[in-house]
Amino acid sequence: ATQEILSGKLGVSETRVSVGGPLWHGSRPMRYNEDEREELSKLLRGRPVWLGAHLVNEEVATVLSAHLEIIRVSHRMVLVVSPKDPEGAATAREWLDENRLRYIDWSEGDLPNETTQVILADDPGDRGLWYRISPISFMGASLVQGTFGSDPNEPAALGSAILYGPNVRQHLETYARFAEAGAARVVRDANTLAAAVQRIIPSDQSAAMAHAAWDVSTQSAAVMDRIVEMILDALARRKKD
Repeated sequence: ATQEILSGKLGVSETRVSVGGPLWHGSRPMRYNEDEREELSKLLRGRPVWLGAHLVNEEVATVLSAHLEIIRVSHRMVLVVSPKDPEGAATAREWLDENRLRYIDWSEGDLPNETTQVILADDPGDRGLWYRISPISFMGASLVQGTFGSDPNEPAALGSAILYGPNVRQHLETYARFAEAGAARVVRDANTLAAAVQRIIPSDQSAAMAHAAWDVSTQSAAVMDRIVEMILDALARRKKD
């Protein structure tokens, strides 16, 4: 029926119309250094990791407070803090020093060891690495009123389950798709964030969410590949003519 409608609207034969899947906004997987990923995996020795990405300054203390709650129960858990700007990184250092959490500064060349509780990663160019390392990602710029969210396709494309706050107007439709597929969960404060991370720490839980996220993020890839193929085909025929 869809094919008939489209052929009628376009004024072409049904035999020349094919219907693909939905073409949604997506994100190419961010690049990362595979050697660094392998080295970190060895250094972390299978410890569970979660990421706070795109954190605005007002969210830094919330995410760190959630981690403090988490490690009271899951003491081997490691948090990667990836602030949105230098102000957030400075706030994180101050909070970590005041609360005496053991952390390393990745941008200074520090490497984690068995006592590291937090990795401060303030270089946005390394974010792909942290999505790849972390089975769970909290997407920032979403807890504070006046913020509009950050792109959930980033963690989904690299195999990470998604947590997010309620202020995601800029990506509302995308988050709704991930949430409907069971790939993302909304949180509202440090307590609900800590509880959500603890619920999906088990590898089967985070893996199921991550797989669902990857599936949603790649649903339109085949359609886009087909469109590109058709365009290249048409250009090649035109060149011959």
